[in-house]
Amino acid sequence: MRGTQLTITQFTLLTALTEMPRPRVNDLAEALAMDQTTLSRTLKVMEREGLISAVAGDDKRESRWIITALGRSRFRRAFPRWQEAQRSVEKALGVNGTQSLASAAFDLSTRLAT
Repeated sequence: MRGTQLTITQFTLLTALTEMPRPRVNDLAEALAMDQTTLSRTLKVMEREGLISAVAGDDKRESRWIITALGRSRFRRAFPRWQEAQRSVEKALGVNGTQSLASAAFDLSTRLAT
């Protein structure tokens, strides 16, 4: 992610926000298998940087998150680099090796989250 002004965690959150309409922290934590406290801290940093914004949900006590124009711009700039990294991994490991790695990483994150 060098040169994109995003960390991989921020890129992952921006990806989720482009795919999920106005998610709550709980929605993001579940989808990304992240600790809610760590996620909330990261969201606040990203909000301060102008990448995302908190908006009121249907229930005024809950916050929902949206990606801002700046966040969308940085995401679009970073996406080709992420794709390039994915192709490099696939080239090094092959399709089956890449799928095995992704499956193992998902299994591990799921087990650590419970």
